[in-house]
Amino acid sequence: MAYQINKTSGALLVNLADGQIDTVSTDITLIGKNYTGFGEAINENFVKMLENFANASSPSNPLAGQIWWDTSASRLKVYTGTDWTTGGGPIVQPTEPGMVAGDMWINNDANQLYFFDGTDLELAGPIYNAFQGRSGPEVVTVLDNTGTSRTIVKYWVGGTFVGLWSKVAFTPQNVDTIPGFTGDAVKGFNVVDADFVFAGTAARTSALVDSNNVARTAAQFLASDSDDATSGALTVRNNLGLTVGLTDNNVVKVTVDGVVNENNVSNQNYTFRMTTSSGKKDAMTIDSGNNRIGIYNTTPSETLDVGGNMRVAGNLIVDGETTELDIQKLLVRDKSIELAKGDDSTLLDDVGVDEAGIIVASSNGNKELLWRNGTNSWTSNVSLNLTGASSLKFNGVDIITGSAGVGLTSVGALTSANIGSFQFTGGNNLSTTTVDGSGNGMNITAAGNINLVTPRQIRNVSDPTADQDVATKAYVDSSIDLEVLALALDVTGLGTADSAQQHTNIATIVNDIAPASTKRDGTQARIHCTTTTGATATLTGSALNTAFNESTILVQQKDNNGNDDGSVSVIQSATFNDATGNITSTVSRTLKLFRVTGGAWVYVQNLTPGSLV
Repeated sequence: MAYQINKTSGALLVNLADGQIDTVSTDITLIGKNYTGFGEAINENFVKMLENFANASSPSNPLAGQIWWDTSASRLKVYTGTDWTTGGGPIVQPTEPGMVAGDMWINNDANQLYFFDGTDLELAGPIYNAFQGRSGPEVVTVLDNTGTSRTIVKYWVGGTFVGLWSKVAFTPQNVDTIPGFTGDAVKGFNVVDADFVFAGTAARTSALVDSNNVARTAAQFLASDSDDATSGALTVRNNLGLTVGLTDNNVVKVTVDGVVNENNVSNQNYTFRMTTSSGKKDAMTIDSGNNRIGIYNTTPSETLDVGGNMRVAGNLIVDGETTELDIQKLLVRDKSIELAKGDDSTLLDDVGVDEAGIIVASSNGNKELLWRNGTNSWTSNVSLNLTGASSLKFNGVDIITGSAGVGLTSVGALTSANIGSFQFTGGNNLSTTTVDGSGNGMNITAAGNINLVTPRQIRNVSDPTADQDVATKAYVDSSIDLEVLALALDVTGLGTADSAQQHTNIATIVNDIAPASTKRDGTQARIHCTTTTGATATLTGSALNTAFNESTILVQQKDNNGNDDGSVSVIQSATFNDATGNITSTVSRTLKLFRVTGGAWVYVQNLTPGSLV
């Protein structure tokens, strides 16, 4: 009868069958009735309980209340039914454990101690974790240079010593008395780094620190009620700007029109004066009385009077009746000159620009190149002389080409020409870029054959598409190479039907007949294959019995010692007669397609008889 094993609570743990053991319900072996060899299991159970299942890993089948000695942590642990907890002392692990009132937990990742009061998990200390670094106050005692003990409070942030509080001023005994801090300690808070900032408002201070971390004393500020000077830049951040002069002579300000440099005294000149190697020199003079500007000219006689060369980087627009250039040479960098523009730069029509062009005045008669509206063409009253290797073009195409010392050398593309007869003496190239409605680029309509007096090759001919087209060598070679090869082949014994081995053997035979190296890729072979299988012989009547006749005779046999060992019958003579009958066999037929691929015959597929694939 099976044992019913119950827990202390009375709950059934397992029904233990007779003659069996259970090693999965608990971490000790449960022994059934009449189990053979139970002594070893009982002894091992005692040993496990005696050492509290000592191991680096927890028992795999624990019961609530079970004790385990964790050899990796050297801790005694108790199973709560869901988790293992440390039986004595604080729990040391990186994640929050299941805890009961009074438990303490050391987070060994953050290096912090917590205690659990049954409701809340509270931090005992330190107030910072290992990832944050030391942060907050640290009370220490140090010696000053007289050997007197001084109590100070050091402050840390993120593992960095940032400053200290002292109730008295003192000089540390040596530079290593307060690691990270140098100099004397003052009464109050002493910062470690000079860029440490107190955010807030001070009623009074001995100096101010500017944006460059430089301490500025009162003597370093500009006075507004007396003469003063600065070695730095001065910025006025308002639109009223800067005023100079006893009568506010000059004002630099910003208005809705932009930046304004304003002269407030009537008819007073405005001068920009430069210091040069030869002394002071007026670079620009504005004559306010006459409304003139002089550039390196102190007494301008025109609205703009430049005393030297002038370069205009942008456009120069002159609105006047006449522009005179009293110069020896005119240089124009632009690639085009526009003539006959309207007064307001609008475009005129063809009538308005009639006879615009170039006129070279001469006492012997003007030389003209003018555009005339009547003929809609450029008209010259003198000849055009093309020198050197040059041409006359139409829409960028050479129409007439010539060269020095030769004259006319070629006539450009003609749509049509009515020429009585022609003869080629310097070349034999014919070309056309136009076609007729049938796609023909050249039509020969004369009666008679095309006769090559001297045998020549006709090249660059396209492959034929119509019955009467000329066939090219490449077309003929391709047609021959791609001609389908037809074979009939007995494949008996070349391998299992439709197997890779059979196809390889067939490809070898086809390559012997028609080497793939002489064919183009894509050439096909249709092979009618026959296979003979199941050959059987059927003999007529008793032919097999009469086909062989023999006569026998008794002979004496000896043993290994040469003694008589009885007689035995042996064949004395034999005759063979013809046997008659029938032999039958099965012939299978398939149609296979092979193709030249990569210079080798390759099996493609079996074909259905009559298909064209």
